[in-house]
Amino acid sequence: AMSTLGTAPALKTYDKLNQRCVPQFITTGHPAWGDPVNHPWTTGMLLSYSTEAVLWGSFIEQHLDEWGGKATIAALVMNNDFGKAYEASLRAYIEQSPRKADMELVTEVIEPQAPTIKDQMTTLGSKSPQVYIAMLTGTSCTQSITEVAENGMKEQLKAAFLPSVCKASSFVAKDKVGGDGTASDGWWIVGGGLKDFNSAAFDGDPWVSYARGVLADAGYDYKASGNFGWGVSLGWQLAQAFLVAGDLPGGLTRTNFNLALRAMDMTNPALVDGVQYNMDGNKDAFLIEGADLSQWSAADQSWKVQTIVELSGKSKLCAWDAAARACA
Repeated sequence: AMSTLGTAPALKTYDKLNQRCVPQFITTGHPAWGDPVNHPWTTGMLLSYSTEAVLWGSFIEQHLDEWGGKATIAALVMNNDFGKAYEASLRAYIEQSPRKADMELVTEVIEPQAPTIKDQMTTLGSKSPQVYIAMLTGTSCTQSITEVAENGMKEQLKAAFLPSVCKASSFVAKDKVGGDGTASDGWWIVGGGLKDFNSAAFDGDPWVSYARGVLADAGYDYKASGNFGWGVSLGWQLAQAFLVAGDLPGGLTRTNFNLALRAMDMTNPALVDGVQYNMDGNKDAFLIEGADLSQWSAADQSWKVQTIVELSGKSKLCAWDAAARACA
């Protein structure tokens, strides 16, 4: 089996791995992993970026009237398949919306290795948007918060969104954004259901306490990176598939491992209550299709869940067309 981190290397390898019947589990949410007919050996372990974009669009659509009936949506897009999947999915949602004439999406692009985002954020700020969405990852998430606070966008925005991949407190807490932390207050996120492993709000959570202990025993400080939270949650998912596969006739084989994943239906302790964890053969190829819609509280230094949206079994399968950068 093979684990692949990052959309680009996964797209470059999943044809070959499927031809060789090698199970591949991918730690990104690109919709291409939801293709059980053409790529039955590939499984995405996170909420699909397409589903996340649908929830952004739905949120905006539902609030248009209270925002004056129209909205300019400014998005900073990372120039790779990860960022483009977000952008294409949101554009597709707007295009099919009965309120599409009331929503305008304007974008700027950054390279993944860009040291700053100031120029692009200044350009987006000049559009006087009602909504800002960060379609990026890593330090650019924290930079987005800082730039929105410094260039005047924060006062005019009705909503600002971070992507699910930047949910960890290590991206938004006051020690990252500076001062009293108010720069990140009120930001929204479609959180993908994962508990904020770094947050003190989960100090009493049995699963989080256990997982932090595993890391501590191995000599790691869980507060050092939000990636530790991703790692232990993905590790649990794979461990369950290994255990189930081992109990099937024939034991732990590649086929049984894949079968265990495709038939998975469990309560995942790494997810907030109300988010399901399941797949169904060739009908439903996404383990996680629910998400928390949360808002950051600077006072509490934690994400506050506003609602849970569960779309299990409703995400469309995706035979990815690399040339068109879209599902066929």
